[in-house]
Amino acid sequence: MMNHRNTCAALAAALAAFACSLASAQWAPFSALPGADRVDRGQVGGSAGRVSEVRWDLPGGTAWFQYAGKWKSVPLAGGAAAEGEPPAAPEVAKRYQAPKGGRAQQATRVPSPDGAWNAVFADCNVSLEPAAGGERVAVTTEGKDRHWFGSADWVYGEELDQNAAMWWSPDSKRIAYYDFDETPVKEYVLLGGLTTTRTRPIVGGYPKPGDANGIARLEIYDLASRKRTPIDVGPAQDQYVYGGEWSPKGDAFLWFRANRRQDTVELMATDPATGRSRTVITEKQATWQKNSPQMRFLADGSRFLWESESSGFANFELWDLSTGKLARITDDPWVAESIVSVDEAAGWLYYSARSSETAINSQLHRARLDGSRRERLTKEDLHYSSFQVAPDNQHFVATKQFVDVPPSASLYRMDGKEIAKLTTPAADPYAKKGMPAPEFLRFPAADGKTELYGILYKPAGFDPSRTYPLVIDAYGGPLIASVSPRFGTQEAQTGLGVLIAKVDNRGTPGRGKAFESATYLKLGGPDVDDQAQLVRELDKRPYVDASRVAIMGHSYGGYMSLMAVLRYPDLIQVAVAGAPPTDWSQYDTIYTERVMRTPAENEAGYDAGSAVKLAPGLKGRVLLLHGMVDDNVHPSNTFAIAQAWQQSSTPFEMMLFANSDHGIRSPAYEAAKWSFILRNFGMWSQPPLGAAPEAEKEPAKPDGLGSGSDPASTPNRP
Repeated sequence: MMNHRNTCAALAAALAAFACSLASAQWAPFSALPGADRVDRGQVGGSAGRVSEVRWDLPGGTAWFQYAGKWKSVPLAGGAAAEGEPPAAPEVAKRYQAPKGGRAQQATRVPSPDGAWNAVFADCNVSLEPAAGGERVAVTTEGKDRHWFGSADWVYGEELDQNAAMWWSPDSKRIAYYDFDETPVKEYVLLGGLTTTRTRPIVGGYPKPGDANGIARLEIYDLASRKRTPIDVGPAQDQYVYGGEWSPKGDAFLWFRANRRQDTVELMATDPATGRSRTVITEKQATWQKNSPQMRFLADGSRFLWESESSGFANFELWDLSTGKLARITDDPWVAESIVSVDEAAGWLYYSARSSETAINSQLHRARLDGSRRERLTKEDLHYSSFQVAPDNQHFVATKQFVDVPPSASLYRMDGKEIAKLTTPAADPYAKKGMPAPEFLRFPAADGKTELYGILYKPAGFDPSRTYPLVIDAYGGPLIASVSPRFGTQEAQTGLGVLIAKVDNRGTPGRGKAFESATYLKLGGPDVDDQAQLVRELDKRPYVDASRVAIMGHSYGGYMSLMAVLRYPDLIQVAVAGAPPTDWSQYDTIYTERVMRTPAENEAGYDAGSAVKLAPGLKGRVLLLHGMVDDNVHPSNTFAIAQAWQQSSTPFEMMLFANSDHGIRSPAYEAAKWSFILRNFGMWSQPPLGAAPEAEKEPAKPDGLGSGSDPASTPNRP
């Protein structure tokens, strides 16, 4: 058992050791920064132009739609819209929805579909509680500390989206649940109560790369016989078992099994009477396989749609739970995104896919369920969404938009011809506020051949004859893309007098496996190279002040910020890193090993991607921000790089948040971040006590970061 007293004492000593790093920080409330008043005025909404509901009156040849709280109808043959009252909406059978736990947590109370029972996880065990009252039925009794029935651990919740751990059969006669043994997992101790008279240890299991994971098993309980049946999950303990779901008919319990490296994922089916399991589908990749492919059953409860990336792009297949694969429905060199609707009688699957010339724009497609025919239904190189398909498969409604094109909804024929505009784009909100619309960026990645997409945001009153500092808003990690083609996104902080840009570098999702896998075994390599490439591209523009470039981000974005300022000091001079992973050996098994494998398998990759190992070479200026009770990216990440800089006598700044977890919800976070950036851009300095607010003074000249025109000092500024 870990000695918590010694651990807490060590953490307290660490805090004292880092106190000197906090003393020199200069910051002010965000509202006191020059241009802060313009930030609020710069907020732009993008909800106009979308219809909220569509109803089809096929006998009457009419489509009804609701917009801005009013109903209108439009003839399916084309014509003007007219106000009126639509036909009643058809009744939709209410589907059973099991409750989900919060982030990285599993639900502890799950009602049965028939409403007669509640499955309860308490004291490490599962019990059944009659909804009408009465005596509880103990399903398991042997659960104990760190070995649970009806729950999983933190890393399963965070990285495998396991917010359920008890699953009722559709007929409420059986319940499946986890048998989860966390005892092999090493504990991590955070120090809570830092602002109280007594600190306390916050202890939780947290497997780090190469460590032992928890052992996941499954059981099924039959309410009538009160019999527990273990599920055969296979002999391997070093695997992942997750994604439980009953087949619609309740004749099989389905779940996923992935190997430790996560390059192979199997869809498993278990006979609930015997616990015997069989493999239905196996998906394998050279890098990593998506953990939970899309899956949707058809009405017969046996056939289902399945998402496969076997070709390098997500496509849909038709499978039967008993007989296997029936058809490859789509087979395209672009990413099929999501199922819009299925018309089984007519044999059509409607789905969105990134088939546009701009590869992040979604288009509406349809395909025959037997794979015999595929059609792209929307035509323009814009982003289409909010699809509504008519029951006769002859018409559909869609909303189109782009970064600089306000949204509008239209009625279309299946050949893509626009029949009628249902809404017209609202007056340009950017023009109303005197702001340039965001500029969509296309440029080659650092490899010189892959096209990247980004967005550049400019302040109100933008004057291309002047120069502006540049701030890169970074994320860039696996599984999350941050550049959206939708209209209405805006970085209002441009009101502070800066340009803000972002890019989805190689390694982010949505562009196919080759693009997504570019950072395999080398996080902090091609992804950071592409962030630097964004700066190079923008530095070509005369209004970008190349001597004043900052990068900021949180979580993976914090890591990107550190790696960018460390690896590219000639391009980026300032970095703000919020809750950054600073060395991948510090993060969890599932996320890290999916891309990096274990440290033993990829020592060179871990070393090259370590901000801590690169830290002594820092030439720029860095602000670290971290919550002290962050159970996701532990504060030790920030402490490790802080110590490296202290040992090399390298100046940096840091702000710690005593009671904050991974999402630092404190007004001081934004205030400190932007104070630091503006101060290092020479646009703000902390006034002496009793002096007039800095916003009323002329901004300071850049200090050591080069000169340039300061947009905050220009006449008629926004």
